[in-house]
Formats: sequence, structure tokens, C-alpha cells
Amino acid sequence: MQLTLTLSGSGMQLLLLVSSLLLWEKVASKPTAIVSTDDLYHRLVEQSHNTFIMAADVYREFDINFAKRSWMKDRILPLCHTASIHTPENLEEVHEMKTEDFLNSIINVSVSWKEPLKHLVSAVTALPGASVSMGKKAVDMKDKNLIILEGLQTLYNRTQAKVEENFENFDYPAWSGLKDLQSSDEDTHLFAIYNLCRCFKRDIHKIDTYLKVLRCRVVFKNECGVSTF
Repeated sequence: MQLTLTLSGSGMQLLLLVSSLLLWEKVASKPTAIVSTDDLYHRLVEQSHNTFIMAADVYREFDINFAKRSWMKDRILPLCHTASIHTPENLEEVHEMKTEDFLNSIINVSVSWKEPLKHLVSAVTALPGASVSMGKKAVDMKDKNLIILEGLQTLYNRTQAKVEENFENFDYPAWSGLKDLQSSDEDTHLFAIYNLCRCFKRDIHKIDTYLKVLRCRVVFKNECGVSTF
């Protein structure tokens, strides 16, 4: 009888331990679900700001070591593939745009970089002469964009009274630069990397700026100074 009770107690302890682990894994797999909206804005601003610094570093290193000055006269800089996404251009548009529409625009920009950043990482890490730091920052940029995207989607869904949106079904601008990025022509290949670095730096700066504007609106009730526009 004593042995049976001991085994039952051990079994109960094991069951509780397993249940606790499963609960922890569920929470850890979706950390944004347990973070307050205010804290989530603070975290996303920090992430976007750090990602912009990395993007600027990668762009600067590529521009110094690989970009060709002949491009300025021989080539026309293409529009970034996200250029068609409407985002506010001045303070008046910022004030007129609803928070959920603002978030939706930023999500469009962020998700449009999921595939291009994967290919940018492959191109940069395989680039002869590129520093280890440059390759690591490219990887971090890709990973942080996904973290930012998850946080943005959580914020967007918290503004909705309806069922959560399935963002994978949205129609995002397509990136058509893969052929040039994989070109055997060195000049074409390098120019494609340059444009990816240039455009991501531009777009993550937008995301960082807009997140700061939204944090000012939502968290600080517009009681802060945002004079980027």
C-alpha cells in the first residue's frame, strides 16, 4: 500500500511538471501574447531602431567596398519594390490615418521583405571580401524583421474587434529582383545587392519612424515630440 501511494504521488508530480513545461513552451512560442500593448510598442521601437542601425552599417560597408561609382552615371536606380505601399508622407497625413490603417501599412512593408532578406543574406555571406560582421548583421536584419512583423501583427489584431487577420492571405508587393541577384554578371549581381541594401535601409527607417509616431499616439497620448516629418 505504501509503495502504491508513493508511485501515485510521483506520477502526479511528473504530470504537473509536464503540464508546466507544455504551458511554458506555449507562452514562450508566442511572447507577444503576454506583453502589454505599451510594453510591446517600447520593445518594437527598440528592435526597429537597432535594425535600422544594422541596415545602415551593412549599406555603408557595401557602398565603400563594393559599389561602383560608374553606376551613378551608367545606371538608373530602380524604385524599391515596396514603393507602391501607401504610407503617410507628412504630419497631416499622419494625423488623419487611423491607427489600424497605419499598422496595416507598416505590416505591408515588413512582410514584403521576408523573401528578399533571405536572398540578401545568401548573397552577402557568399560575397568574396565581405566581412564576417557584415554577414552576421545581414542575418540579424532578417531575423529582427520577423520579430518586428510578429509584434506589428499582434498590435494590429488588438485594434480589431473581429477575428484575427490571416496576414499570409494579404496581397503584398512582389519582389522581382532575384534574377539580377543571381546573375553571373558581376556588375549586375553587385548592383542588385546594392539596391536591396539601399531599399531595406530606407524601409526599416520608415518602420522605425512610424512606430515611434504610433507609440507617441497610443502610449503617450500624443504627449511627446515627434518631428520627423
